[in-house]
Amino acid sequence: MEKRKPKQADPIGENVQLDAAVMAKLPKGCKVLSGASGPVGENMMKGTFEAENALHSFIPTRAPKPVGWGRYAGDPDTYFYLCQFVEMYDDLPSPREWAAAVSTLHLNSMGKSPNGQFGFHVPTHLANVPVDNTWKSSWQALWAQQMKSLFAQDEKIHGPDGELRALRADYFDKAIPRYLGPLESDGRSIQPTLIHSDLWPGNIKPMTSSDELCMFDACAYWGHNEADLGICRNPRYKLGPPCIHEYFKRVPISEPSADFDGRNAVYAMKFHVLLSIMYFKDRRFRQTLIDELKALMEKLGNPVRRMATLCDYET
Repeated sequence: MEKRKPKQADPIGENVQLDAAVMAKLPKGCKVLSGASGPVGENMMKGTFEAENALHSFIPTRAPKPVGWGRYAGDPDTYFYLCQFVEMYDDLPSPREWAAAVSTLHLNSMGKSPNGQFGFHVPTHLANVPVDNTWKSSWQALWAQQMKSLFAQDEKIHGPDGELRALRADYFDKAIPRYLGPLESDGRSIQPTLIHSDLWPGNIKPMTSSDELCMFDACAYWGHNEADLGICRNPRYKLGPPCIHEYFKRVPISEPSADFDGRNAVYAMKFHVLLSIMYFKDRRFRQTLIDELKALMEKLGNPVRRMATLCDYET
């Protein structure tokens, strides 16, 4: 078999004159960095450092160790984040590998939220899109808070849309209470778990040193572990039901298990809103968001209809 080539570092790391504040934190000979400018850049770099620090504390062999973050000495409007360099292959993880890595993070952190609540102590970002992680005692409340902030950013970019506003209202008033409410009612509860929250294949790759998967670029917060499975529903990311099936061999489905498919559709909506924000010039992403909201509302109105069968996920 031909030996795989590791993913190459961005050429921006070659022959770059690094700021003194960056050099002070780097081991000798290093030359690759991440940076961003302005207040958004400051929050992004701080959030990345805190998220990656949390991730590394629970899966030290599967996440790069953060080195530091800060402000350029020569340009006070530019901020940086540094972490351990990990050489990786640019491969799509198998469902088994993906599930093994994600379940390890969840099982190691489940029930260990520092204050027993859902959220995170700083805002984190999906790409450059901030997520409101203000602490909540209820998972349903935190999810609604996060999604309201994302929908608000989407409307700010695209402008108001009557159809989407009506669907959005139904998402908050009907879908979230219907599918997330039962997790915390009738004697049921869920334990806050550290989730990565952006596990598309670009952020989880096999390491050349062990072929285990490395997780990075997290938008971490304490939430319901199944929220990390929402990304598997979007065909864009080439993960799908096999990853979910493998995950549930390792971590039980939350009760009521019959609601899983509906919960998964609720969680998947975060990535449809994100893509609508990020690729605002391409109308197709916003139309997909509208279509998926319509499908979810139809599901609520007709419980017999399923967007996927539960047997896809049961062990």
